[in-house]
Amino acid sequence: ILNALPLFGDTVIQNAANSAVGQAVIQIAAAKGIQTINVVRDRPDFTTLIDRLKAMGASHVIKEETLRRPELKELFKSCPRPKLALNGVGGKSATELLRHVQVGGSIVTYGGMAKQPITVPVSALIFKNIKVQGFWVTQWKRNHSQDEGALRSMLDELCSLICQGKLTAPACSEVGLQDFGTALDKAMQPFTSAKQVLVM
Repeated sequence: ILNALPLFGDTVIQNAANSAVGQAVIQIAAAKGIQTINVVRDRPDFTTLIDRLKAMGASHVIKEETLRRPELKELFKSCPRPKLALNGVGGKSATELLRHVQVGGSIVTYGGMAKQPITVPVSALIFKNIKVQGFWVTQWKRNHSQDEGALRSMLDELCSLICQGKLTAPACSEVGLQDFGTALDKAMQPFTSAKQVLVM
């Protein structure tokens, strides 16, 4: 998978781009000069969402259904096909991401919000040599427990981006603990952009 890690000028495609992970990916990629294609579900405030993600550094923001349309070929005239796909959804969304990854690229799954398995087309494995891999940060930390330098190096880099104002936390709404019911109701609403933080 190391050969598929994006470098300056490369492209990453991700679903769940409005999630906390998605927002972090946008900002980190922008700081490294990596273009992002950010896939989100259609919603009533789609134009506002585009503006918000682009203000964070998103190169392109598209709806999930656009992944299946011919106009996506136009997008690849202005940016290279992705070397890396990041999947936090699973199901059909992940399969659609796979179709656009360049030969020798990778898809990394870190979540499964759709609660559906990923179908990997045989052609992606045989003809495009796509690598399919999972990621769980807890396991990554266990695997690197003897190498404190790896974790420290990653945290130092993230802290540096935070200090430079290039990496910020997702939008949050602070709610008093006594109003936890209100916070839960808001968190369960579709297309919620802000995290609900209980203040004790």
